[in-house]
Amino acid sequence: MRDSINTWSDYRTLVREFDAVLEHGKAIAAMTTGGASAAPHASYGEQIYVKLLAHCVALRRLAPDPQQPLPREPWDLSSMSTLARCAIEAFDAFEYVAGHRVPDDERSFRIRLWELHDATRRLRIVTAVEAGATVLDGIRADMARLREGLETHPHLDKLSAELRAELLRRFAREDAPAFHIDQRRRCSLSDIDADWHHIITLQLSQHVHTLPFSVQQLATLPAGAPDALGLLTQPIAFALPFLARAIQGVAPLLAARPPEPPSRTARTMQAWRAIGQRAPR
Repeated sequence: MRDSINTWSDYRTLVREFDAVLEHGKAIAAMTTGGASAAPHASYGEQIYVKLLAHCVALRRLAPDPQQPLPREPWDLSSMSTLARCAIEAFDAFEYVAGHRVPDDERSFRIRLWELHDATRRLRIVTAVEAGATVLDGIRADMARLREGLETHPHLDKLSAELRAELLRRFAREDAPAFHIDQRRRCSLSDIDADWHHIITLQLSQHVHTLPFSVQQLATLPAGAPDALGLLTQPIAFALPFLARAIQGVAPLLAARPPEPPSRTARTMQAWRAIGQRAPR
């Protein structure tokens, strides 16, 4: 967070910056093709970006109106934290599929792996709900096609022997991972501090779930107190750096040149993109 949120005026400033970035994000979304891009990574990238933006729009709707007096009723911190977590997860998927600068063969490997992970999850779901044989057969056919493509993919031979063996084992037991590199490596490729990413995700998760600490913390913090405001604004402050980064990341995928943000919004986006940036080594 750029500055501590101690007063209702601080909150107004935060929301004003979020709104400015969000409006520019909507203008960018209006230029997407709805997944009709020729390149698979660009098509997925646009779709994931729109999903991330939707999470941020919903998050903003849950936030109290900064133009009204400080509300005394409880904020829906759990829902706001959930939406912020969803936005961060969408950003992680965007970067892996479309954002990271990797060779074309690795890009296609990543997309196939991500699709296989999805197919294996769908198989578990439709099996649990006892879907018909036609649906099951269709998913299994997708899995077989994707698995064959991965096992014969040229990028597989470029991986370490240990990682290659682990992936093949997971393919065999129908447990393909979504990503073939861990979170720390993905953060590094996104120029994000992995420890910061981990910490804010944990902080949001604490309020996604109904657990004693989060329940008691909300009950003991008086409305309007600096500690309460700092806690209640975390979802917006944590989601904003990822929204700003996603806007920057999706621009090269668009078929047409995206609009430039107003100068003040551009400065705001630059400042928020710097939050959580990986320190140079």
